[in-house]
Amino acid sequence: MVKAILFDMDGIIVDSLHFHYLAWDKMFKDRGGIISEHTVLLHEGRNSKEILPILMKEAKVFIPENEWDDFIEKKREYYRSIVKIQYFPNAFDVISELKNRGLKTALVTASAKKNMEKAIPEDRRKLFDVILTAESFTKAKPNPDPYLEAQKKLGVEINECVVIENAPLGIEAAKNAGMICIAIETTLGREYLTKADFIINSIEELLGFFPILKK
Repeated sequence: MVKAILFDMDGIIVDSLHFHYLAWDKMFKDRGGIISEHTVLLHEGRNSKEILPILMKEAKVFIPENEWDDFIEKKREYYRSIVKIQYFPNAFDVISELKNRGLKTALVTASAKKNMEKAIPEDRRKLFDVILTAESFTKAKPNPDPYLEAQKKLGVEINECVVIENAPLGIEAAKNAGMICIAIETTLGREYLTKADFIINSIEELLGFFPILKK
C-alpha cells in the first residue's frame, strides 16, 4: 500500500526551470560562453557542482575549481533576483488533498534551501512532512540517496513510496531507490520520461492514482 508521496519541486510544483537556465546562461555569457536550455533541463536534479562541468564543456569555458563555489553562489543569487514564481495549476490543492487522504508527503529538491524558501511560501511548506534541499545530502540525483533519506525521515518502507518527477535523472534516482515513479510531462517530452512507471500530463491527474486511506 502506498503511504507516502515524494515530490520534486522545480518542474513539478514550481514552474521555474526557465529562470534557472537564464541564470546559468548569464553566468556563462559573462565569460564568453553559450549554453542551451535543453541541456539544463536534461540535467535537472544534479547538484550544482555536478552540472557545472557539463555546462563548462558545452560553453567551452574553463572555470578553476577553486572558483566554483563563488560562481555557483552568484548564479543562485542572480536566479533569486530574476525568478517570477509561478506554480503549476492546482499543485498545492492536489498535495493538500493527498494529505487529506492520509498520505505522507515530502519535498525533495536539488535546489538550495534559499531557493526553496523563495519558491515555497512558509504556509505552503506545512503541506510537507519532510523537506530536503541540496544541503541535505552529498550525493544528488540520479543517486538514490535523496529519496531514500526522505523515506527514512517519513518512517515508511521503500515499497510504500511513490516519487513524482519530471526529469530523467529524477526518474533514475527514484528507480535506483526501488520506488514507483510517476512522471509529469511539464518540461520534457515523453520520450525522455520512458523509465518512469507512469507518465501523466498534469499534477491534477495524481488524484486518480491514490484512494482515500482515512475518512
